[in-house]
Amino acid sequence: MSQILFLSVPSQGDVKPNLSLASELITRGEQVTFFSSDEFKISIEEIGADFKAYKRDANVFQQEESISLNEKPKSGLISALLEPMKFIDDIVMQIKGLKFDYAIFSPNYPYANIISSLLGIPKSEYSNS
Repeated sequence: MSQILFLSVPSQGDVKPNLSLASELITRGEQVTFFSSDEFKISIEEIGADFKAYKRDANVFQQEESISLNEKPKSGLISALLEPMKFIDDIVMQIKGLKFDYAIFSPNYPYANIISSLLGIPKSEYSNS
């Protein structure tokens, strides 16, 4: 039985295909830990995966609030590019002590290479196309 880390951008287009793959792997006896945002918690837990949420203050995928009326909020992607270690550290701290055999992520996941390298595990990119 393999321990698999799923890294997902919290959007329907990213989570839905990853959920299908994770569900099939769980059916085959694999154990899955799935990172996403709280809005997908129920869907992830319903397939039997261990859900891990991006911490609110480290969720770079979330749109930030404007500081003033004249300032546009930063998109999650811009935050991800500007604050990568805030995000990566959150994930690494949440999985501290867990051992994974490999990681699965979608093509638009920003830090899969860094996270899989830090964990010393192979990675596999999953694309729905």
